[in-house]
Amino acid sequence: MKKFIVLILLSIFSLAISPVQAGSPLDNYTTDDWSVTSEEARKENLPIMIVFSADDCSYCEHLKEEILNPGVLSGTLDKKVLVREFNIDVGGKITDFDGERIRARMFVNRYKVFATPTVVFVDADGQTITPPIVGYNNPDDYRERLHKALNSAQMHTASLLENLLAAHIK
Repeated sequence: MKKFIVLILLSIFSLAISPVQAGSPLDNYTTDDWSVTSEEARKENLPIMIVFSADDCSYCEHLKEEILNPGVLSGTLDKKVLVREFNIDVGGKITDFDGERIRARMFVNRYKVFATPTVVFVDADGQTITPPIVGYNNPDDYRERLHKALNSAQMHTASLLENLLAAHIK
């Protein structure tokens, strides 16, 4: 019995001195196969929000903690946009929107990412549909900028659907 109590106390003590690192909800939204994201965007008729981040980017962490994670966890971004994170420090090759394998650096350069975080809204083909949001200063200003970009991206996607439907009706 004493051993059991000692083990429980040691377990509690070890949890207290080494907190469990909870992962970011965005950890589940990273990809290196953009063709899968493209198919999902087409199926759901949603724009894609690419969050370009870097390993040692404290502003990226603030953006995730203060804006993106709450949006993902609360579900407010569901049915509005597909959120995907891309770490610019990752090398090698990735699968592009069209299914072709390309170097990760080419992907980053396409969107002219020169600082992190950078958020880019694209359509299902990977074409930019709003100006990028570069950097992060404070949550209030960023929320407003993100909201405006998201609304613009949604209107763009909706107009594409209207054009497609109009073409099928003729």
